[in-house]
Amino acid sequence: MTTALLKVNQLNKRYFNGYRGLRKQYSQALSDVSFELNAGETLAIVGEAGSGKSTLARILVGAEPRSQGEILFEGVPLDSHDVAKRCKLIRMIFQDPNTSLNPRLSIGDLLAEPLRFNTTMDKQQIRQQVFDTLRKVGLLPEHAEFYPHMISEGQKQRVAVARALMLDPKIIIADEALTALDFSVRSQILNLLLTLQQELGLSYIFVSHNLGIIRQFSDKIMVMHQGKVVEKARTELLFSQPQHEYTQRLIAEQGLLFNRK
Repeated sequence: MTTALLKVNQLNKRYFNGYRGLRKQYSQALSDVSFELNAGETLAIVGEAGSGKSTLARILVGAEPRSQGEILFEGVPLDSHDVAKRCKLIRMIFQDPNTSLNPRLSIGDLLAEPLRFNTTMDKQQIRQQVFDTLRKVGLLPEHAEFYPHMISEGQKQRVAVARALMLDPKIIIADEALTALDFSVRSQILNLLLTLQQELGLSYIFVSHNLGIIRQFSDKIMVMHQGKVVEKARTELLFSQPQHEYTQRLIAEQGLLFNRK
């Protein structure tokens, strides 16, 4: 039996809200979240604002600690790896490149930064890796000299993809990374991500509230509501036979059709 690339067991997250009298008060952001992701697979995590999907993404990428539960990477606890190794395994593309790309750094410096902090490469090796990665995402080596304000929105998102690729990750998490793009640019970035997946064997986790976008390319979907997983299914099955009332409502509200039985 093949070991899942990523396996999440009974993940919980709660936030301390202060005291009521002498009792500590907490809010529960995630409750017993479990799922698996295989190599080369695309999982979409969907739900409305406040469903817990972005909290889950931040925990997976190491930006936030979990309260309880287990995260295994190829059968080994993810937090048994040091920070540098964990950074190489799972990377994130954020929703808005205008806020995630430091405007004071050139594109070349933005891409080189993860290599400087997490590898032993020398300057020439880093420079070559930056150029190679720019080509992978459809940009030119010359773009390394540009600053974010000098390029288009679509090019900025390509830079964000390149930055996620710099450490040769196994998994890329995209947190609403396509939502703000217009249709033509979104299609270009989607095609780029699919090409990279085929060439590099990447696995993706797409976090989105937009079922129409993720329907096109996800292998399976996990639906979250108020911090809990309410439904998991292969994409085609979820759209043709959604089981949970919340999933049915999401699909209906976004003008997508499913076969009622």
